[in-house]
Amino acid sequence: KEHLRKDYIRQYDAQQKKIEKTEEYIRRNIAGVNSKIAQGRRKQLQRMERIAPPSFTHKPSIHFRELPISVQTVLEVNNLEVGYDFALLPKLNFSVMGGQKLVITGFNGVGKSTLLKTIVGTISSISGEFQFSEQIKIGYYAQDLNWENDSLTPLQVISEQFSKLNMKEIRHHLAACGVKDTHVSQELRTLSGGEQSKVKLCGLLLSPCNFLILDEPTNHLDVEAKESLQKALIQFKGSIILVSHEASFYHDWADSIFNIESGLIEESKKDDK
Repeated sequence: KEHLRKDYIRQYDAQQKKIEKTEEYIRRNIAGVNSKIAQGRRKQLQRMERIAPPSFTHKPSIHFRELPISVQTVLEVNNLEVGYDFALLPKLNFSVMGGQKLVITGFNGVGKSTLLKTIVGTISSISGEFQFSEQIKIGYYAQDLNWENDSLTPLQVISEQFSKLNMKEIRHHLAACGVKDTHVSQELRTLSGGEQSKVKLCGLLLSPCNFLILDEPTNHLDVEAKESLQKALIQFKGSIILVSHEASFYHDWADSIFNIESGLIEESKKDDK
């Protein structure tokens, strides 16, 4: 992919030099004895299929601001029922240890997102209980792209969340998440799902935590952003609960797989690489 990008840049630069040289010839000769040649070259320029300028997007470089964990058990869930008007699942019982990376699987609509919303406090449980260690600081990524005000720009969103950052710093952090510089001043509602996801991710990365709770974070992301996020999660020393439908994203690094339909937790079969 990188060599194709370099070839494209070389082609663009070569065409720009040719255009500049031709325009200089036209300026010097349009009124002289070679005016017919100059006019002919002007027509050639007008008919030329221009190569679009290359997009100078930074490759994502995702890193979480990590807080330490010294306790062994960071989350205990006992007889927890989740849902709205009625329980979506049987009573859930599980625990998460410090540094454990747990993936939750199950078919769409079974209640995975509802479970995460319950344990982060967005919605109430029907019955049962759960308890985080007092040491825990949660970093939560919801899969929906709902904004309080989608007429704001990425710069404005991050500035409101982190008022101590200046615009240069905010641009740097957005670029690290793969947000194109041409998009940082556009309204959120005009951006693609992928760009909006990267803006959300940027806010998460700037918030120090030691327990990541992530609901389908790879939705809408391009390959480079997924790879950078995957690397960051591998390096993260805190605990993780991940909901994902992409086994290829987590099978190399997840410790445990929780099938929410059966209620069974199995050790992950990581690749021995």
